[in-house]
Amino acid sequence: MKHRVLAVGLATSAALAAAPIAAWAAPSAAPLPSPDDVVAGFVAQRDGISVAQAERKLDRQAAQQHRLDSLDVATDGAYYRGDTMVVVVDSARDQRAVESQGLTARQGKGQRELDALSRTAQRAAKGHAGLVSLTPDLANQRVVATVEADAPAALRERLTAVDGVVVETGAPLSTQADVVPGRIMDLVPGTNCSLGFPGTTSSGNNVLLTAGHCVEGLPDIYDANGTHIGKGTNSRFRSGAPSVDMGLMDIDAEDTGRAYVDTRGALSGYVPVYGVSNNAVGTDICKAGNTTGWTCGQVQAYNVTVNYSGGTTVTDLARASVCTEGGDSGGAYIGTNNYAQGMTSGGPTGVDCGFNAGYGAGSYSFYQPVVDAASYYGVTVATS
Repeated sequence: MKHRVLAVGLATSAALAAAPIAAWAAPSAAPLPSPDDVVAGFVAQRDGISVAQAERKLDRQAAQQHRLDSLDVATDGAYYRGDTMVVVVDSARDQRAVESQGLTARQGKGQRELDALSRTAQRAAKGHAGLVSLTPDLANQRVVATVEADAPAALRERLTAVDGVVVETGAPLSTQADVVPGRIMDLVPGTNCSLGFPGTTSSGNNVLLTAGHCVEGLPDIYDANGTHIGKGTNSRFRSGAPSVDMGLMDIDAEDTGRAYVDTRGALSGYVPVYGVSNNAVGTDICKAGNTTGWTCGQVQAYNVTVNYSGGTTVTDLARASVCTEGGDSGGAYIGTNNYAQGMTSGGPTGVDCGFNAGYGAGSYSFYQPVVDAASYYGVTVATS
């Protein structure tokens, strides 16, 4: 049987729904572009600089991210202050090691301490409805508690009483699987998501990392043409309290997962995946999604706790200023250095991103970091 090709983050519009399977394969003759090629245009528009200046800015980000990834010291989070990466460390020795790589280091509240503060805030909020999310803010060494507009005053008071927590108002959140038949990741009995990152298990089995809520119930999975491409095998969404949002799809034997992200026309088709990482807070990131296409923003925080409509509390998500809508769940986020970042989990309700709007879409979203999901399931993500 002829093997079919599954491109990472592949999504389709009605115009492409009837396209032959062979059209999904990434082009083999032309070199695959970097997502930075399209991000530069959005950065230039956002910051009021030339495209050439934006490209140099992104090159500096990529170089600093590479130096951070190569460090053999204990770091506790990283973020950007302007164009400078700041790395949080626990000791003077680690600070010297970081600074020897031309990066800025500081000691103070890092990711672990802020995560503990989030857990304290979660306990303080127990028994009160209206908590939307708890977001560690590395740059400002605090936790931002977002509550619904009609949240009771008692909730705001209890959260404000926790030292290091600030309270703001925001829209309720939802996961983003949608009932839209005929799209690229069609799940029985009919919800719809977007494809994430393929890889292999230690036993050599071909799988796809996705959002846990997309494969809850372990559904059969079909492409836009109604062809069976796999089946959900694992889901961590409601298994545990609090939960996470990671899952696995077993790719059918005749199908092949490829390490390309479909940019939905924002670039010349596809971009390659060179590795996986949790890029520093403040770095630029884009995602490919079934509903909203190619939207971009910046990494804002890690280990965020969110309360989705329906009462599911999900921890350890990342937040980005990337717009998503229903049907984008499971879709691929890719960032600086062409490193896979994660799979869409959810976002605020009532958002209209448009399509392929890049930075112009606005809003924000949450994603399951691919590093955590790959580690938990023992998956080696496919890279180019």
